[in-house]
Parts: sequence; C-alpha cells; structure tokens
Amino acid sequence: SPVGAGAAMLGLRILPPLLMCLLWPRAVGGVVSEPRAGSCPDVRLIGLGESDRLAVLQGCPGAPGSPGGKGEQGSPGVKGSKGDEGRVGKPGPQGPAGPKGEKGERGERPDPPLWGETPGESFYCETGAKNCVQLRDSGHSLTGWYTVYTPACQRVTVLCDMDTDQGGWLVFQKRVDGSVNFFRNWKSYRDGFGSQLSEFWLGNENIHQLTRPGAHELRVDLEDFEGGAAHAQYSSFQLQDESQNYRLLLGAFAGGEAGDSLSVHGNHSFTTFDRDNDASDSNCANSYRGAWWYGSCHSSNLNGLYLKGAHLSKESHATGINWKTGKGYRYSYRTSAMKIRPA
Repeated sequence: SPVGAGAAMLGLRILPPLLMCLLWPRAVGGVVSEPRAGSCPDVRLIGLGESDRLAVLQGCPGAPGSPGGKGEQGSPGVKGSKGDEGRVGKPGPQGPAGPKGEKGERGERPDPPLWGETPGESFYCETGAKNCVQLRDSGHSLTGWYTVYTPACQRVTVLCDMDTDQGGWLVFQKRVDGSVNFFRNWKSYRDGFGSQLSEFWLGNENIHQLTRPGAHELRVDLEDFEGGAAHAQYSSFQLQDESQNYRLLLGAFAGGEAGDSLSVHGNHSFTTFDRDNDASDSNCANSYRGAWWYGSCHSSNLNGLYLKGAHLSKESHATGINWKTGKGYRYSYRTSAMKIRPA
C-alpha cells in the first residue's frame, strides 16, 4: 500500500548511516580496507553509490568443497602427418688418426699346390687334351699354342703343327733365326727355354712326361738357306726320366729326303757342357757347342750354333745345326723343327 511503501523508503534512507557508523573504523572514502592476514570481516563494503544504496555486500568465503571424481579418459587424438625430411648435413672435419696398432704375428706360409690340386685342375686333367692329335680331332685346325696335360696332370703349353702331314704334331724343338742361345746347361735343357715367337726347347722333363704314355712317332723338318726343304721320320720316340739322364729310345727310320742321321744316337743319354754323359773321352757338348744325345760324338747336332749356311773353317767344323746325311758337317740349316705325335 502507499503507507507500506513509504515506510520502506524511510528504512532505506536510515540504513546507510547506521551501516556507516558500524563500519567506520574500516571505511575510508567509501572503500573498505583489506583485512589483516588470518582475519575475515563479517561484512565487507565494496562500494557505495550516490543514491546512498548498498551496492554489494560480501561475507567470508565458505569452506572448499570435496574434489570431484576423475573424469573419463578422452579418445586418442589423430596421428599427425609426417614432416618434411631433413637435409643431410655436411660431413664434419676428419678427426686425428688413431694410434698405430701392434704388429701381428707372422702367419705360416702355405705349401704350394700340387699338380691337380689347384681349383678345377683335376677336372681339366681328366677331360683336357693329352696331345695335339686330340686337339686336332676336337676341331682345332690352326697351327698355334695350346694347353695339354701330362699323365701326372702337369699343364704344358705346346706348339701344335696342324698343317704338316695331316697335322697333330707337337713341336718340342724349333730353330728359325738364331735369336736364342742354345749352348746352355743341364738345368735349362731339363726345364725348357726360348720364346714362343721364335726359337725354343720344350724341356727334357716335359718331353719325358708327354712321351711316357706310349710310343710317339718323330718327324724332323729341315730347311736350308737356298729354299730347299727335307725331312726325316722315325717310327717311335721316347725319353726316359732324369735318373736315366733322359736317355733316347728311338724306333726305326721310316723315310724322308734328309736321310737317317739320328739312329746312331738311339739309346744314348743327353749331354750338356756341364753334364757329360756321352761315350767319348771328351765332352762332346763342349767340343761341338751344343747339347744332344751324343755318342762319340755325333751324326746330327740340331742344337748347335746358328752359323747361317756353309761354315768351312776348322774351328767351326761340325758345330752348326748339322745333319750329316743331309748337307754334312759343314752346313748349318736355316730352320729345324723336331715334332712328335702318338704312333
């Protein structure tokens, strides 16, 4: 009612002065000062408007409530996209070399492999050619150097003549130009010497091994400086081993324009200037400047000096590449070749 409303308005006007009287010790200019630490006012006056109305009344804060329960775990986030690949950095500076280590112990030297024990050697020994006839029959038609195997599985590089008399000849001696010295010692003739491009002796040990399986026929080809050619052929040829001083086992003369100047040397041992195995009082190799199956002394001397045709002086008598039944003791042939093939 109007009466009640007026009373209420009167109360509102009376209330602020009362409050101000109660709070005066703490109020200055309408703002309440902060309470001392550990104290709490019953009532705090925050601000008083121009209309003398109470703007805010605030009591002490209540005690904190108990903590709430743990919330449910959220779903995992989506995997992010792969970042760009980083660049390769430049190498850093080389560090100092480390200290040198101690020298290791010296290892044992392995034994050299035996023939047939090198990788694949036994296979080729069993399946490889044993002579030039086998090479010819397997389709090798060109004269040249080939590999053959001895019964002891020794690999030997040999010159195969595929042109003369149906081919298949293995050449073990060749003279063509005098470029190789044939006045040599026992070891050289045992092991072989010379050049594949010119003159050579295949080696008595190789010749022994190659003729060991059985009889081989022998052919000797000679050519003089006038262009004439002649040959001599023998039914069989074989050399015994070094313990027999490579003794020559020679079959019958089988013909040829050069005639037979080798049969007298059959069953004789090989002689060099440092190994005298001949039947003479002197060393025939020294006397006639060669190496051969000398008796006392020779009818042929195909490993003698290369004297380029006729040599008439007394000092050079019978010292050249001589074949007595051909051009005699005073003529040295331009070329000679001794070759074998299975009989």
